[in-house]
Amino acid sequence: MDMASRASRQSQCQRANQIVSTWWMTAAVAILAVGLGSCIETYQDPPPPRDALFYPIGVQMHPDGRFLYVLNSNFNLRFQASQGGTVLVIDTETGEIMSESSPFVPSFGAYMALNEEATKLYVPTRHNNELTVLSVADQGQALYCEDEQGVRSPDTRPCTARRIPDVRQGGRIASDPFDVAVGQARRSVGGQDRDFDLVHMTHLRGSAVTSMSLPDADVAGASMRSAALLDRGSNQLEIRPGTNDVYAAGRGTGRVEGFRPFLSATGEIETIVRTHSIPVIQAGGGMDARGLAFDESGDWMYVATRRPNALHLIGMEPTGGGDPTVVSSIPLEHTPSEVHVHRGADGIQRLYVPSFRHGLIEVVEPDQEAVVDVIEVGRSPYSMASDQRPFHCTEPGRRCQGYVTLFDAASDGESRCEPDARQCGQLAIIDLDPDSDTYHAVIDTIE
Repeated sequence: MDMASRASRQSQCQRANQIVSTWWMTAAVAILAVGLGSCIETYQDPPPPRDALFYPIGVQMHPDGRFLYVLNSNFNLRFQASQGGTVLVIDTETGEIMSESSPFVPSFGAYMALNEEATKLYVPTRHNNELTVLSVADQGQALYCEDEQGVRSPDTRPCTARRIPDVRQGGRIASDPFDVAVGQARRSVGGQDRDFDLVHMTHLRGSAVTSMSLPDADVAGASMRSAALLDRGSNQLEIRPGTNDVYAAGRGTGRVEGFRPFLSATGEIETIVRTHSIPVIQAGGGMDARGLAFDESGDWMYVATRRPNALHLIGMEPTGGGDPTVVSSIPLEHTPSEVHVHRGADGIQRLYVPSFRHGLIEVVEPDQEAVVDVIEVGRSPYSMASDQRPFHCTEPGRRCQGYVTLFDAASDGESRCEPDARQCGQLAIIDLDPDSDTYHAVIDTIE
């Protein structure tokens, strides 16, 4: 392709990106870049920066609590697609983006999840329907891919699989992998106990949910099964605490589907069985479930939906037995995106629900069945994490912070980024200390 043709092609892609970005403001992470495959193939800018945010979505806190991970999506196709995203490592003590510790990943990632030991970070991406398995440094201060020679690199192509197991004969990962949750199982194999990471994924389109079993977190020997449980795809899923049961929020079906993978004696996934099909709304099929979370006990599930814009409180074990059922529904502002559960230093559990359209987070106390506060955070909030360190958030007066990705906020925090922006989006930091003068206010931003 000559330079004139390339320039024309890039201009076409940029115009397409402008259209998609405008549409996204009302649809939010629906079908990113569908129909733009030709742009992905030809628009090959240099690798993305490893020291800046660009269309961030998912955010994950390392259990030690000092280091935070933010997943950049490359939504506007500004960078090469095969390694067009990054997972930024951020030091929460200094606010520094640790560029040398932040690897590339394929484009169009949304969510990620650590395994139980926090030794691996699983990142599904929609560029070519793949799963990247990143190694995590001991204290969480770095993410990397280790190749067959043991060389650590920010280039994660050797650690990215489109088939499970990662061999030519392996099954392909279903289209549009989006959210991910990770559990664990143990089996005695050859007289030795062996741990298996159980990786579960939703898909934005189609009917599938997917479960994988990775021996010693290794995709080379993994097994995978998918099951058709959702008619119109799913945005989020969670594992119910204390169980291996997984629940996926349906897009457009009005239901939450529960399922459980069954493993063989040697740790392979044999099948996926539906455990529950929970109606969230009783009439119509237009409900778009976005956020899904459990309380610490697993007794309550919280589901944020669009059409209607509401938060639904679901009792998992109703009095007298029976199936899980909606106990209460709380009206919300437009376009809720997820549900984050946080127990404050005052002992009160609160739910934080971002409103993508209105640039705020609604704070719900489930015991009150009401919105008790509203936090203005800036443009397009999507995902949230909060402090987990043992000496944070334990009593009023100690540091306790929340971190919220602002998907397409420009540097002023209010305007939308230009389509050709090299840097786009922010991370808002919220004070969660109930004894602070700035409680439930944005105290800093990172971009």
